[in-house]
Amino acid sequence: MNRRERTALLFFLLLLVFVNLIFRAFQKKAETVHYDNHEIQRSFGFVDSLNQSQKIYVHQQTSDVPKSNAPKIPFININSADSIALRKLPGIGVKYSSRMVRYRNMLGGFHTKEQLLEVYGIDSVLFDRILPYLLIGQQDLRKININTCTEKNLKAHPYISNPVAKLVVKYREHHGFYQSLDELKSLPLIDEQLFRKIVVYLEID
Repeated sequence: MNRRERTALLFFLLLLVFVNLIFRAFQKKAETVHYDNHEIQRSFGFVDSLNQSQKIYVHQQTSDVPKSNAPKIPFININSADSIALRKLPGIGVKYSSRMVRYRNMLGGFHTKEQLLEVYGIDSVLFDRILPYLLIGQQDLRKININTCTEKNLKAHPYISNPVAKLVVKYREHHGFYQSLDELKSLPLIDEQLFRKIVVYLEID
């Protein structure tokens, strides 16, 4: 092998080394890029884990919030409940419950829930507060027989004034027993509005 051939062989070997170095450099770069992607994936995985942990923590905090121990308000039949039962209504204390029972007894029972607004001290604000818990029993109404009652019995009712009570009794004394409650409309002091208020508390049997 002469000198020229040795030079060519050396050059060829150097070229192989150079090519091998370039190949290794590109392979290392590719591995580095893949490693970065893996790190990014791991980072996103960490964020997802962190978010999941936060959700669990928030859920635990929400679950750990103590529930209200306030007693559940029952439904109250205002025509049968006593003053103690009425005090279970929000905003109704000893005074209001006593007034409600006393007025109910004077009426002969509540015909509508709105009649509670006629109880002294109960305004629309308080009424709206207790309204969702009210029940009413129409069968509990106490009625006055206008064919047998006295003037005193009639005027004891909150809706019937002394003159009206006297007129109802006088009419019966002069014309005999009432055959229908509608006959009351013929009396001069009883208009349609008053008749509708009192008729549910009257009877002729």
